Amino acid sequence: MKIISQISLFNFKLFYSILYILGFGLLAIYSISYKNTGFNNFNRQLLFAAIALFVFFVIYKINYGIWENYTSIIYLGSILLLIGVLFLGEATKGAVSWFSFYSYHIQPVELAKIALIILLAKYFSTIKVNDKRFVHVIRSSVYCLIPAALTWLQHDLGSASVLVGIWLIMVLNWGIKKKYLFSMLGIGIVIAVVSWVFVLADYQKERVMILFNPEKDPAGTGYHMIQSMTALGSGKIYGKGLGFGSQSQLHFLPEAHTDFIFAAIGEELGFLGITALMVGFLFLFYSLYRIAKNSADNFGRFITEGVMAMFFIQFIVNIG
Repeated sequence: MKIISQISLFNFKLFYSILYILGFGLLAIYSISYKNTGFNNFNRQLLFAAIALFVFFVIYKINYGIWENYTSIIYLGSILLLIGVLFLGEATKGAVSWFSFYSYHIQPVELAKIALIILLAKYFSTIKVNDKRFVHVIRSSVYCLIPAALTWLQHDLGSASVLVGIWLIMVLNWGIKKKYLFSMLGIGIVIAVVSWVFVLADYQKERVMILFNPEKDPAGTGYHMIQSMTALGSGKIYGKGLGFGSQSQLHFLPEAHTDFIFAAIGEELGFLGITALMVGFLFLFYSLYRIAKNSADNFGRFITEGVMAMFFIQFIVNIG
């Protein structure tokens, strides 16, 4: 009877959407590895997928409420890891954000994202319904800015932005007053201007400018973006077929199995392929939305909304 009860509570829709997206990624990496790496990347990803599914079923059996009792430990542990990687981490492409163990790498900021979500979920869930003071926005922002600043010091501006985005979406879902929202918008604009003038390095400014005009430096900073758009466009409606993408298979598309996997999928499977992929993500977001809406308590709701925010931001950033 216990097994039947667990099966009845299991969210098959969410699980199927995860398997669908996971299978899509494995298929794409298999295709890219076919002629390039002797399936090394595919085998590694297959191992990570198996580990992830194992962890999924282990965590599934744990009542999520238990994390509320260990939020401080989880958060402080993630901060210590972010500090540790600054001194012991391995530099990769200008960023010092990885711990290396033989041929495998662990990026502490990924754990920090989950830790931040759990901490903010507990904080917002303990605030009284009618208590919308700005002090709660300030306190929660400090929880976010500590890991975001440590991540920025690793020269990983993208992950730092994701942390800030998670906090912002969770604050909006908490129910911030409009006058505070406009104040935050004004502060954000001031910080952005000051950062542009005094904080960002020249190469970081160049990346932002190239984002809007890659033709400005087609052989340098804009090369990757131009190649990705070329790959995506060349796939047309039906794609060139798995293993037959000229941009990805002939190395014109850099990091085809990671940063530019979406462009590789578009080239080989075409518009129909990326549409099918997006349907999987939309179903994932809808499943998480339903879980958040039907949560039995605010802690569970905020955790789900935080996870959904994390996936959504990374979805937009990586595809954009």
